[in-house]
Amino acid sequence: MIQNLNQSIHGLQSAANTVGGPDRSAGQNGGFAEVLQKTVGDVAQLQRDAQHAVEGLASGQTDDVTGVMLAVEKSDLAFNTLLAVRKKLMDAFEEIRNMPV
Repeated sequence: MIQNLNQSIHGLQSAANTVGGPDRSAGQNGGFAEVLQKTVGDVAQLQRDAQHAVEGLASGQTDDVTGVMLAVEKSDLAFNTLLAVRKKLMDAFEEIRNMPV
């Protein structure tokens, strides 16, 4: 799952690098919006997996504490990475918005 997130982030970076016009961004890898949606979906899936793992541990369905901790840490890392990407995008937006025309 983390590898999928890394691939999504690399796709996000390549989509961000190709943004320059509507023709270039729409044709590659489904565009920036689609990559962003997929990444958010991947993070949401990691959070659901972690929640199911915690519920399984709490209800006694599993005794794999290491697996549960790993799922929770993956979810936390993915969410924090997504927040960092969001912050960078918002900073870039603010910088562009404040440019004198």
